[in-house]
Amino acid sequence: MIFRSSLLVCAILVCASSAAAQFGQANRLTDLADRLSRDADSFADTTYNSFSNSIRSSRNDVEAVMLSQQFAASARIFYRMVVDRRRNQDLRDAFALLQEHARAVERNTQQRTAWYNVQRTLTDVGREIAYDTGGGGGVGGQPPEGGRSGRMTWKGRVDDDVRIVIRGGQAEVETIGGSPYHDAQTSFAASLPPRRVTVRLNVRKARGQVYIEEQPSRENNFAAVIRIKDPRGGASDYEFEVSW
Repeated sequence: MIFRSSLLVCAILVCASSAAAQFGQANRLTDLADRLSRDADSFADTTYNSFSNSIRSSRNDVEAVMLSQQFAASARIFYRMVVDRRRNQDLRDAFALLQEHARAVERNTQQRTAWYNVQRTLTDVGREIAYDTGGGGGVGGQPPEGGRSGRMTWKGRVDDDVRIVIRGGQAEVETIGGSPYHDAQTSFAASLPPRRVTVRLNVRKARGQVYIEEQPSRENNFAAVIRIKDPRGGASDYEFEVSW
């Protein structure tokens, strides 16, 4: 009888611990989604204030204003979906669409400082979703589905020869040859995990060679290294996506 009672107590404690962990994960995601919504609203306001204060504006300026407002509205919807505890797949689909909107904003915005805050929060949200789907309870306490996958997009100008070192939620550019450029844009759906994974490269825009120089390993502190070689004179725009 005592043995059965002990088993019952242990089972209750295990269930309570699991529920508490899932509740904590859901709370973290809710807080991050709320912060993303507020950062997106602040970015949209900054973009419009800059537009309204300009003497002359172009069609691109108008497009930047519209895209910033659309992104802010999408971020608010994503927050509502998190609060409503929508299922894993709904949240992943919504976040993927949010990332697409973010890429459109990146191509047009001039408000780099305000946009950096949004990107940082996007990365945090992506990391939280990747953690939930990776093991030990899904988003909002749903069962896990799949591994800790993720992706990162990079856009920038290359003159001759550069190496992009991706580690965690950062991508550093090492200029090997040619003129250095510091206008690269990155967007992480999730941080690159500190373990062995196989990264895949999808080149979207290139004039020269773009290839994976190193896969993440213990020897390089789990970094993915992308090499770009532009053999022609002058600089050119490059864009690629890395996924894992």
